[in-house]
Order: sequence, then structure tokens, then C-alpha cells
Amino acid sequence: MHNSESQLIMLVDIIRKDSGVNNSIDATEQLSLLLLLKYFYEAGVTYRNDQNSIEPFSRSFYNGYDYDTGRIKTNFFTLQHVFDKNNTSYFESNRIITSITLKKIEDFLTIIPFKIQSTKILEMVLRYLDHIDLNEDLANDYDMLIVSMINSSISSGAFHTPRALVSALVRVTKPEKWQKIYDPAMGTGRFFVESKKLLNNENLQVKGNDLSPFACLIGSLNLLLNGINIDDIYLEDSFLFEDNSEYDLIFSGIPFGKASDINKYDYAYHGYTSSLETMFLKHTMSKLAKGGKAVLIVPDGLLFNCTKELKSLRRQLLTQFDLHAVLSLPHGILGPHTGIKVSALFFDNTKIRSDIWFYELKSTKPLNKTNKISDHHFSEFIELFSKRPVTDNSCLISKKDVLNSEPSSLSFELPSIKDEINNFQILGELSGLKDKKKKLDKLWLNLEESLSERQQLSYNAKVTLGEILTMKAGKLLTKAQIKDQGDFPVYGANGIIGYHDQENLFGENILIGRVGAQCGNVYFIKGSIWLTNNSFSVQLNSSFKVYLPYLAHVLRSLNLNKMARGSAQPSISFAKIKDIEISLPVYEKQIELSEWFDKIKIQYDDLLSSFKLQSDKFSELTNYSIISNCIK
Repeated sequence: MHNSESQLIMLVDIIRKDSGVNNSIDATEQLSLLLLLKYFYEAGVTYRNDQNSIEPFSRSFYNGYDYDTGRIKTNFFTLQHVFDKNNTSYFESNRIITSITLKKIEDFLTIIPFKIQSTKILEMVLRYLDHIDLNEDLANDYDMLIVSMINSSISSGAFHTPRALVSALVRVTKPEKWQKIYDPAMGTGRFFVESKKLLNNENLQVKGNDLSPFACLIGSLNLLLNGINIDDIYLEDSFLFEDNSEYDLIFSGIPFGKASDINKYDYAYHGYTSSLETMFLKHTMSKLAKGGKAVLIVPDGLLFNCTKELKSLRRQLLTQFDLHAVLSLPHGILGPHTGIKVSALFFDNTKIRSDIWFYELKSTKPLNKTNKISDHHFSEFIELFSKRPVTDNSCLISKKDVLNSEPSSLSFELPSIKDEINNFQILGELSGLKDKKKKLDKLWLNLEESLSERQQLSYNAKVTLGEILTMKAGKLLTKAQIKDQGDFPVYGANGIIGYHDQENLFGENILIGRVGAQCGNVYFIKGSIWLTNNSFSVQLNSSFKVYLPYLAHVLRSLNLNKMARGSAQPSISFAKIKDIEISLPVYEKQIELSEWFDKIKIQYDDLLSSFKLQSDKFSELTNYSIISNCIK
């Protein structure tokens, strides 16, 4: 836990003790307004480059000092001087903060009441805020504060979709930096934040609406802390917002339930007359630009309910848009806010494909407050999404079959064993195997030619490993420091084990696993990484000219794992391998040999893959031939 993260959570706990604050949502709201004011106050100070002569943020409140009572005036309007004329030129030249942004913040100060009644509590919070830096870590810490709020307040989950789910949907959709992204029910703005991370902090064009002042405040601050302009973020009803724009990419975890009766006549005037989820689906379809992509998290009822409007919308989705994938999500993924089963729909405004890829995401344990959805649940889905294969967890659904059914339901199930047997064509599979056999023969011939290509090579220079290199262990990282996402991959004894925000090794390197069952594994890597103390990096002796890829091939061929010692925790040491003698041709010959080794390795891997594919298919054929006569 970052220091500022723990401080933010602590400040919420302090604010909750105030008699004017009812719950964690109120406390988070009040803290968010204070952080927003601090953000703009310090932005102006930084621009003027006179930090030493400017009073700290907490002292700004004394501009509203009430000399009759001897207390700070607890009212946000006393801080309007944050937006004074001295800041005007800065805000006009800043791509994140503009005059439009300032107006939005002033609107928040008008709409959201100041609820902290205790001067003592306010002063304590302000003093703490003076010591919290508005740096890149604060964005992550603020997100963790939102998660903490949701865990302690079921109702606040309406504004928030789990980060792992949002990240997976964004990663498979692959936003482009030129696209304008729209979320008609923005909430905390997580879809925008994850898109910016995927684009390596490229500037984003975003448009978001939300009906809730609280959600709009939280989302706006979240975006600002992540360096995203909020000029097109609105406290508005998406169905009534006067906007004829279309968008390249639409993401949303759409609200569901009954629409408010207050605006029902206005909704009807704009063509919205049904449930919230139906209205949002219709709205998204109307806002998607030609060539655009949409991803919506919807309640499963939308997929099969038989209302006249829903049946019509589903047919429109199948015939006028390319609904190309449906992700079925496990129960409890949106808990504790709701236990309703949901799915994600992926559709594009492009040429229509003939089938839908259906993937059922499964969790080995029920999702609940202690077992949350996380990145590893989505790893297979992300890997398979673009390939659209048929697997144990996925299948292809014919759109023609869906359209011919009543009521064009999009609620799918994976085929049963019986279905698979009935659909399995043995003669067709045997014909496919014959084609694969031809490919196998060609791969075998190519490898045979490559292996015989250089049988007459001679190696003159003989050196020991100890003469040309030493090995240096990496540095310890605790499990808590290794993340599912980060700037730099973390290498252990068996390859990448996670990610970290810092690097300790860069450039081209050879890594050797130091401890564990996989010690002795050899990796040639390029780029910046964090190397743990479970691996060595190779340090070359400058008196020898060595081509690293060549040396990596040689080290792999030595099967260093056989030199490991220890049963409970096997390990290798430099002392065990330093006397191994290898051939070291001239540098140019090392390059030539390395390229030859690469070719052999690729052909070998292709050959093994083809062997495995045919072996698996023969096994499948045998099983189906047997059980097809046993299961009717």
C-alpha cells in the first residue's frame, strides 16, 4: 500500500466522524472535492514558479476566516480564489486544464454541499492534504480508495466496474489514439483510464455522461489525476443530451433496472420507452460511427427477454451490426452491488460476419467479497479473442440459426458431449489429417536439410565459461511488489512472473535460472526488466568478443539443470559451470551460426507442434469412434 493510499483511506475515516457526514460515500465525496481544489491550487502555484512565496493549500482556507467566531468558514465558496486571474494564462495554455474545465469544477462546488461541520476535523484533514503529493502514484491510490468505498458500501457499486474486467475488455478491443471514446454511463471513468494506460499515456479524446453528481465528481477527479482532459465530461442524461455526434469506440457498463418516471415523457419524445438496459443498447447503436466498435456489459435478461422492443433490437444488432463476440461472465462479478448475471457484447458497425464467438468465463471458486475477479481469470479469453477458436470454454454460433429461432435469443451455452458427437464428422477429420501429414513431411524435410547443412564446420578457439563470463544475481522482490500489470516484466527462474514499476536491468541480456525446479533455464532478452534474485544475468569479460544470441544457444544446449544441487530447493552456482569448455569462433562466424541455430529451432518447434496436433486429433478420433456408439 502506497503511503498516500493509506493516508486517503485514513482521511475518509476521519471525515466520517463528522456529524454532517453519514457514510463512506459522503466522506469520499467531501475528500474528493478537497483533492480537486488542491489539484487546481497547486497547478496554479507550479505554473507561477513561486512555490516558496505561496502559502500551503491548508492556509488558503483562512481567506474565509470568520473573525467573529474565530473559525474557518466551512464553505467551498471561500475557495473561489483558487481560480483567480493569476492562473488564467496557465489554464489557457494547459491541455488538461482549460476554462471549460474550470467552469465544470465551479459547478461541482455549486451542486455538491459542503458537509463537514467540525472545524477541528476540517483543519486536521487540510494539514494532512498539505503533505500528499499530486504525483502519478496518487491516481492509483485514489482508485484504491474508490474500491475501498465500494467494499464498505453496496450502493456505491453502481458507479464502478471491476478493474480486471474493464482492463480485459479494453485490451481485446485495442483502442487507437485517434479514436474518440464515448461512455454514456461513465461512473468512475475506468474505461477511459484503462484505455490511456493501454495507449502508453497518449492523449485521449473522451466523451462521458453521468446522471449522478457524485459519480461525475469521482470520475472527473479520477480522469484529471490520470492526465485526461474533462472538457467533454458532463453531468447529463445521455438520452436527453442534445448531441448529434457519433463515436469510434463506445465502452460502457450500462445501468439496468427501471428508468425514472420523472423524465418518461421526455424519453418517449426521444424514442426511449423501455427498461434502462434496452434504452442504453438502443442509444449505443445510434451513436456508433461507421467502422466503430462497441463493448457493453449487459444483464443477461437483455439477451433473452421476449418483449417486442428487445426482440426487434436483437434482430437489428444481428442484421445491421457485426455482433462478433459474446463473453458470458460468472455470477457475482459485480458484487456486492448486485448478484445479477451479466455478459459483455462486442459489436462493430462494419461488414457482418456469419457467426458469433461465444466464450464462457469460469471461476473455480464462487466470486464474493473475499474472492474477487482478477486479471488471471481473463488470460485465456484475451489470448483467444482475436483467433476465435473452438475450445472447452468457447464455440461459434451461426447467426443464421439465431435469426431463424424465436425470439432470436443471444443467451448461448457451450455444446454438450452429445452435441459434439452428433456434429463430429469422422471422414472429414481424416481428410484434414491427410493434409496435415503432407505439411509434416515438408517440415521434416526442411529440418533434415538444415541439420545437414553445416556438418563440416570446424571450431578452433576453445574457452571455458569462466574465462568469458561471470554471473550476477538479481534483486529480491516480495510477492506484494509483483503486479499483474506494470511498466517492466519481472523475470524469475522460469521466465516472466509478473510486472513491476521499476527496472534493474536493460539492453540485451542472457538470463539463467538460479534456484527452483527450473533452474538452469536460459533466456535471451531485449529491453528493460526487473531481474529477481532467483536468476543470474550474464556479465561478459571485455577481453572476449562474444555475440550474445550465439552464447545463449550454446548455454541452452548444455542442459545446465543437470548440474543443480539440492533436493528440496535445487540450485546452480557459477562454480559448478565455470569450467565447462565451449567453442568460440570468430565474431562473424558466431553471428552466422546463431542465425542457423535460430532457423533450426523454429523448424524443430514447428515440427513438434505438428506432431502434437496430429497426436491430439488421432486421440480425439479414437475417443469419438468409441463413445459415438455408446451415447445416443
